[in-house]
Amino acid sequence: VVSTQSTGNEGFPPLYHEFESFYHRNVYHRGSKLTAAPLAGVPGAEIDIIDRQWSDASLSSFKLSEKKRRFLNVGSYNYLGFAENDGYCSNQTIKEIGRNGCGVSSPRKELGTLEIHQQLETRVAQFVGKESALVFGMGFATNSLNLPALVDEGCLLISDSLNHSCIILGARLSGAKIATFKHNDTKDLERVLKRHIVMGQTRTRRPWRKILLCVEGLYSMEGTMCNLPAIVELKKKYKAYIFIDEAHSIGALGETGRGVCEHFGVDTADIDIMMGTFSKSSVLVAVILLATRIL
Repeated sequence: VVSTQSTGNEGFPPLYHEFESFYHRNVYHRGSKLTAAPLAGVPGAEIDIIDRQWSDASLSSFKLSEKKRRFLNVGSYNYLGFAENDGYCSNQTIKEIGRNGCGVSSPRKELGTLEIHQQLETRVAQFVGKESALVFGMGFATNSLNLPALVDEGCLLISDSLNHSCIILGARLSGAKIATFKHNDTKDLERVLKRHIVMGQTRTRRPWRKILLCVEGLYSMEGTMCNLPAIVELKKKYKAYIFIDEAHSIGALGETGRGVCEHFGVDTADIDIMMGTFSKSSVLVAVILLATRIL
């Protein structure tokens, strides 16, 4: 008699689970007919999808056909349509790769800063209307690792309850006191500001060394925009700083794509730190952090 129960594996998840089998048979394979379609081109405004020939009714396997169909693309970045096989952007990219190579294999502080990086930072700062800019290579790390450089112990960081996880991680790493307000609710934001200013620091009750308000210009999961004019008004009233994440709004909002500040007619001088990515609108692996040169 052979036992069906494994021994010596206490604490390990089972290799087979009945629900997982049920899920794959009745949900996952059926859903795969509508999702995970193989792409046949760059994700522009329209995108080509390769048709699949399914082997049986269970939809457990398929073969690729030679037929392609074109669909409207509403499920990826490349907001401005720069990521194309041909055109000005592609030609200029190839030209610069031939001149500067694909990378420098060194941190910016050592040998990783080229003239083209400095030109990019200058142009982006001029485009948005800020005094200075820094270019990074990853959006998540830009927020999570730079927020601790802006606030620390003795500071108050007030975050929108639906901010991205990179802002949440940066806030936790900073060591600052964290408070949240209801999503896009400026009345609740003022309530939180008043309460924490009156109470002061947790043990000493001394005034906060710095108060930083963290919001996003365009919340990608909810499709909502922050009430920037009202937030700027509260910032001035309570002498706080503003950090705004424009990852999804830069290049997509405003008459000329300058982001949520242009959309609402807010002077960028009233925004202390602005963050924006090139990956959403321009489909580039780069991130910008904009502020005054002193900061």
